[in-house]
Amino acid sequence: MQGMETTTVKNEAKLSRRKRQHGETGRRHVATMMTALLAATFAAVAGERVASGVGTESHSLGDLTISNFFSSGWNEAWTKRSRGDGTPDMSLLRAQTNFLVQTSRTDFSHQDNLDSAAIRAADSLTTTFEYALNRRLMLAILGNYAWANSRRSADNEGATGGAFIRLQLVDTSASSICTTVKVVAPNHDLGEKDTTLSFAVAGWCDLAPLGLKRTGLYYHVQEETLAGPYKPGARRNALSYALSFAKTWSSPDSFFGNASTFIEAYGKTDLDGNDSGFTYITLTPGIRATFARRHTFMAGVEFPITTPRPFDQVVRLCYICSF
Repeated sequence: MQGMETTTVKNEAKLSRRKRQHGETGRRHVATMMTALLAATFAAVAGERVASGVGTESHSLGDLTISNFFSSGWNEAWTKRSRGDGTPDMSLLRAQTNFLVQTSRTDFSHQDNLDSAAIRAADSLTTTFEYALNRRLMLAILGNYAWANSRRSADNEGATGGAFIRLQLVDTSASSICTTVKVVAPNHDLGEKDTTLSFAVAGWCDLAPLGLKRTGLYYHVQEETLAGPYKPGARRNALSYALSFAKTWSSPDSFFGNASTFIEAYGKTDLDGNDSGFTYITLTPGIRATFARRHTFMAGVEFPITTPRPFDQVVRLCYICSF
């Protein structure tokens, strides 16, 4: 799935005289993003000690922390922590979700590529079913169908699927941290041969204590490995990362419940292969709102801010139905 969105990156980065420049630029980008992500993680962990409940349900839920990982949450029925009119913790488009849910999520993306790219446009439709078994553990399955509009040959389309598990490490009124382990099968109809294995850490931190009312900081770091037939010089490992800010403007009880605007920075760096160190970074501004407390809609437009650009833009739409 993600391989479709970055197919043209490889075509743009093959010139050998640019490898060193790409590697140095990539390392600078990664250093900047990782510094911000580590700062956010430390802030979230610190939030365990200063967290205070918001709303009736928050007071009734005990805090989940790393220190009580083996003793709390496993025998408690899953409940989404309510933060009332405080800062909500939400699923976004690029930063991975940092909490457990019981939902059905559908994501659609339309990618417009550069005129020089072999693929004119790419569309992707992904449906994910996520079900939290308790406050610590969630299981999920996903299915994806993708279309590739080629400039040079016949168009292709095909399906694939995957599954993942998510563990909640921290859940307080001020912060949340989780880990996700995912496996996605290759889309053979699109020429993919590798299974994608990934491990991610995602988090959220309430910025209200800093004077930013109803504003949240989101982040994730993910290591991705391709398992399959080895091709000399091909990339096998990559690191992706995201840093997002979301501002909520309405109450959860309004018609546009917890209506929010957000901005997300997303990046990906090749860790090996001929183009080791190659990095691209994108920005995604978007909007989000929930109706009848169960139906959430999101929309955003992603565009690259580094060169060479992997694409012109990606339009992203999402619908989430809470069980």
